[in-house]
Amino acid sequence: MKKLNGFSLIELMIVIAIIGILVSLALPGYNNHFKRSKFTEVVLASNALQRQIEICFNIKHNINECDTFEKAGSKKSNFTAPTYVSNIEITNLSGVLQIRATGSGEASISSSGDTYIMNAIVNTNYIKWQLSTSSTCISEGTC
Repeated sequence: MKKLNGFSLIELMIVIAIIGILVSLALPGYNNHFKRSKFTEVVLASNALQRQIEICFNIKHNINECDTFEKAGSKKSNFTAPTYVSNIEITNLSGVLQIRATGSGEASISSSGDTYIMNAIVNTNYIKWQLSTSSTCISEGTC
């Protein structure tokens, strides 16, 4: 009798099932990693606006003179032009400047868009930026 070389149908089905399980476990992690890489565009837009505000502050020496896009010498459309930035705002909360950048749904884990909020702490000669704990990107893991 001739001995058959090869795999049986059961062995092939088990291998395919194992591959399917591994793919189903790896795919969500890959998707989240891909969204985090897209959210980097939101962080970079916020960083560019921070530098613009710092330049304005170094020239005018007053944070209240740099609390809008126009006062900082720029336009909002310059920062929302990237694909994954849906909105970016500057808010002056009684001398504390805040930049709130929101990612698009494609770059966010949550459907409403993850937010990246930076607060400006103004000292005499410089501005120190601090990531706000109310940023949703922290809990979602995108920033």
